[in-house]
Amino acid sequence: MAAEQDLKLDQANPEEGEGGGSKKKLIIIIVAVILIIAIAVGATIFLMSGSDESSDDSSAEEVAEVVEEIAIPAQYIKLKPRFIVNFNVGTRQRFLQASIEIMTRSQGVVDAIELHNPMIRNEIVRILSDQDFKALRTPEGRNALKTMLQDQLVTVLKSEADVEGIEAVLFTDFVMQ
Repeated sequence: MAAEQDLKLDQANPEEGEGGGSKKKLIIIIVAVILIIAIAVGATIFLMSGSDESSDDSSAEEVAEVVEEIAIPAQYIKLKPRFIVNFNVGTRQRFLQASIEIMTRSQGVVDAIELHNPMIRNEIVRILSDQDFKALRTPEGRNALKTMLQDQLVTVLKSEADVEGIEAVLFTDFVMQ
């Protein structure tokens, strides 16, 4: 029995000697890796915070501008009464009846349209009267008319009230006979 204990003691001592040195190396390696990771994280945070200050200011302003643009709801101005225009097509008399609404997001444009309503209606009637009846029967002709009306209304409001902001001219009723 004593011999067995001696063997066990002899085996335990060499393991402690070899294991103690390898355990110290392992602890040093783990501490070094943790230290390197901590330095890398600290450097990354420092560098990211330095570059974010300038980009945060500009991106915050851009986000604020986008939010302001989106937050303003669209306003629709219905031009009353409906527009009725007659056309001479060959020997027949033809008519166009159109209800038009203007879309904007600016209260200044709404006020300018109300103030200059007679001039705007005159321009719309003039443009509608100049159109070719057969061309208006096609979707392309109606789209061209909408574009033409929008361009002219932008021009009138710019010259008379010095405002811009008409986003669309919409036909809510378009009847041709």
